[in-house]
Amino acid sequence: MGPALAIAFLAWFIYVYFCKRKDSLFFLYRPKLEEIQENINLLKEDIRSRESALTVLPQKAENIASLSQIVDRFTRMVDQEKIYDYLLTQLSKMFDNSDNVLLFMFNRTQNILDLVYSCKKGKVVIKEKHGDFMEWWVLRNNQSLLIEDFSQDFRFNAAISPAYQDRRMQSLMINPISLGDEVIGVVRIESMQKKAFSLDDMRMLRILCDVTAAVLERAQIFNKVEELATRDALTDLFLRDVFMYRLKEELTRAKMMNTELALGVLDIDDFKQINDTYGHTVGDLALKRTAAVLTRIAGDSGNVVARYGGEEFVFFLVRSNKDKAKKIAESVREEIGKVIIRFRRKRINFTASLGLAFFPQDGDNFLKLMEKADGALYRAKKEGKNRVCSTD
Repeated sequence: MGPALAIAFLAWFIYVYFCKRKDSLFFLYRPKLEEIQENINLLKEDIRSRESALTVLPQKAENIASLSQIVDRFTRMVDQEKIYDYLLTQLSKMFDNSDNVLLFMFNRTQNILDLVYSCKKGKVVIKEKHGDFMEWWVLRNNQSLLIEDFSQDFRFNAAISPAYQDRRMQSLMINPISLGDEVIGVVRIESMQKKAFSLDDMRMLRILCDVTAAVLERAQIFNKVEELATRDALTDLFLRDVFMYRLKEELTRAKMMNTELALGVLDIDDFKQINDTYGHTVGDLALKRTAAVLTRIAGDSGNVVARYGGEEFVFFLVRSNKDKAKKIAESVREEIGKVIIRFRRKRINFTASLGLAFFPQDGDNFLKLMEKADGALYRAKKEGKNRVCSTD
């Protein structure tokens, strides 16, 4: 056998050997190859995930920064209307894909969800006045709701929703505003795009609604404390200092507008005798009923009624001439005379006397007007009580 033939034979032998061995080698290293391929796939998925994270991280960072600024601003608010307005404005800015932001507040007395605020990016007309079945679901369950495609959502019938029928809204985020277990309102964010909102968006909305609830609770406490400092606990009328401040404002306005104003002082006749005869319970009821009559007749918009001290009340009537003021004062006197307090099978009634002074004729400040009104009241008492006297 020549050298060339020997080499060809050797090559053929090697080829046949490896053909027979390749299957056994493949099965031998197959698990390792699969493990390597799986690691490659995991690495590719990790790379894609990191790329996606790098894409959304700037937006998340911006949202967190915005949230921090919103919370900081929120914590300084005590006016409920401003809180609602600021919340909706910020939600509209935060969620670029949103078209409308709606706020429904739960009216417990009438058991309805009233639409109280809306923030719209377009010229769309929102005809809804009350919450939809979706808001009621959120209210009852006190849970968030995310709808990515309204027309395909099996939980709710889009065909009977104004959001879908009138405005063609496809995506919705709805979240409760809760004080503990009590839901006081519901926020709805709408978009005409499908899958406009993510779970991260839902979390941001939930955080803002929780912050809003805490701020509202704080505002309620603050306003209650402020109210206790400005109103009489028994009659719920303004206290003397508040009345004087408001009167000063109205006198300034009357001077600028060249309008008239009347100041009235009311004193319950023989109040000490009422207390001595029937006790302070009846005396307190007399004060409450007098306050109610004054508020109903003389407490129109712009006018202010207050408890001045003891059994004495004061009120002012804006844009009121002498004739109008006298008619109102007479009505107050007559209605107080009709009041009947039933106490231990007795029917108790009482009367009141009133004194009136007028701006600008009798003075241009509280002290001058009060002096004149007190003088008129003294005259009413002296002339027999249960009457109205004025400076003219």
